Amino acid sequence: MRHGRLWLGCLLLLLVLLGAVGGAALYLRGQLAPVQANQHSKLLVTVRKGESLEQLSDRLQARGVVRNAFVFRLYADTKHLASQLRAGKFELDRGMSADEIIAVLKGPPLSQAFDVTVPDGLRAAQEANLLQSDGLFPAQRYLQVVNAATQFPDVSPLPGTPAGAGWEGLAFGDTYQVLPKITARQFLDKQLEDFDLRLRTKILAGAAAVGLTPYQVVVLASIVSAEAATPHDRGLVAGVFFNRLHAGMALQSDVTVLYAQSLAGDHSTEVDTGFASPYNTYLHTGLPPGPIDSPGEAAIEAVLHPIASGYFYFLALPDGKVEYSVTLAQHQQQVAEAGEG
Repeated sequence: MRHGRLWLGCLLLLLVLLGAVGGAALYLRGQLAPVQANQHSKLLVTVRKGESLEQLSDRLQARGVVRNAFVFRLYADTKHLASQLRAGKFELDRGMSADEIIAVLKGPPLSQAFDVTVPDGLRAAQEANLLQSDGLFPAQRYLQVVNAATQFPDVSPLPGTPAGAGWEGLAFGDTYQVLPKITARQFLDKQLEDFDLRLRTKILAGAAAVGLTPYQVVVLASIVSAEAATPHDRGLVAGVFFNRLHAGMALQSDVTVLYAQSLAGDHSTEVDTGFASPYNTYLHTGLPPGPIDSPGEAAIEAVLHPIASGYFYFLALPDGKVEYSVTLAQHQQQVAEAGEG
């Protein structure tokens, strides 16, 4: 009798386990099924150079091509997709099963071109590291062509550019479609042509109205870009800098000092206001000799259309908020209250 109960218990346990396995199999099969079985509108998906299977799976789920990125990645691993993945563009649709998607991704791309995104407001050195991490070319090679007075057939320096100046500030942040063997010079050429297309006419038309050369517009916009994040704050910060310039006051911008320190190999966030550099706007009045990053369109707009105010000081807080003041005493009080002094 006891043996009968034991066998019955084992049988029930086996049935439960089989049920669990069967349920798991059904779940996995469902997660690998087409997202929309009758939807065959083509989606162009770009596999980026150096992109991992995990990153691609996440993007496929975000585009609605797969149901579950984690399950798709595990399944694709069993099909050895990662080792056969190539950069380029692929046509997929939401009516494809996981097996069909994997088969397409294992095949040749429609084009080997892939997208590379450079955020605006980055220093040339930061752009260089980003492009190197994307597998394009060594960071040092990019810095060599940005920092040199490299000649490009279809691009000319902005009026007011000092003789021998490089292209820091004009290496425009955007999304670019590139081929795997693109060189640093070719990539910078794309950025400069994009800058010309998007901003040159606007800068040339508006610079004189704010009392700057076109090159100085980019210099000031690069500082504004690093100091403030929102369009409103950028407009106000630009207005503060114009107030100080018109009053003959030093800009006293921390970000210019941090840039100067970074050129000397110091990448800390501690500002040394006595650091010897022409970029140190605590030691030198007026604008620094060149841009400190590549500003985007919003920062350029802020300089061309600053918000007028009576402010001469601002305090950028760690949470992104910016406080403004008219007098030094007010500014010092804000600094003390924020614990920034």
